[in-house]
Amino acid sequence: MKLIRPTTLTDAMLTSSTAPENDHPVWASGTAYTVGARVILTANHRRYEALAASTGVNPASDPTKWLDLGPTNRWAMFDDRVGTATTRAGSLQVVLTPGATDGVALIDTDAESATVSLTVSGTQLYSKTQSFNVGGNAIDSWFAWFFEPLGKKSSMLFLDIPVYETGVLTVSMTRDNPADLVSCGTLLVGRQFDIGDTEHGVDLGIIDYSRKETDQFGVTSVVERAFAKRMTARVVMQTSAIDDVHRTLAAIRATPVLWIGSESFESLTVFGFYKEFAIDLAYPTVSYCSLTIEGLT
Repeated sequence: MKLIRPTTLTDAMLTSSTAPENDHPVWASGTAYTVGARVILTANHRRYEALAASTGVNPASDPTKWLDLGPTNRWAMFDDRVGTATTRAGSLQVVLTPGATDGVALIDTDAESATVSLTVSGTQLYSKTQSFNVGGNAIDSWFAWFFEPLGKKSSMLFLDIPVYETGVLTVSMTRDNPADLVSCGTLLVGRQFDIGDTEHGVDLGIIDYSRKETDQFGVTSVVERAFAKRMTARVVMQTSAIDDVHRTLAAIRATPVLWIGSESFESLTVFGFYKEFAIDLAYPTVSYCSLTIEGLT
């Protein structure tokens, strides 16, 4: 079980992005806005819609006059929310200077391939490309080859990046058809922490927030809503690491992190919080940590 503690990205860390930030006009203090007008605020990279006519009212300061619509397109992939996404036709590339980091994760992403490279002082020290297309057992017959939809992963991990404080990370996502949209829900960079080895018997599932109601005539209506992953696992770890693990988990109790139960299974990757954890100091050299993790919607 590994986790990636995300780095909070600032304006200075985002060197460049091919995703535009022109969703709406930039808010101007001297402009008279009418109901329904939409603007973006560059100070926090969010979009707003006017609920009342106003002039000189900062959208971030008065929720009675401005409705927060969420992040701008450029910054949607950095807002720690799975439900928002940055999109661009054909390809999407961002260049970051996040400081020392050894892990990059793409979550809720729709693309054919992704490439991550690291450059230090103008020299490329790392470059890796991975495909979102699922191979192997996904196509096991001629019928599946011709008629089944192509299996695709929605998450991608790059966990072998060398650590350099002054490194420049370039993350690129592409589609085969230039007219198709690349969509990235969350781009996460940070430092890894290894708790131990995940045991077999992990309990996986989702929490569905959809509403299903049946009226007096027996007619059922369904309102589809978001869902969140959940995972319950037990990890084998070194007894000597108990204090470090306990201290690290306590420190991230209110911080969404990426939990990686196994790199071999996409379903064992959950971006969210632990609901609870318990450490069993079992033996002089080996102990156990039980975790219940709930993902973000």
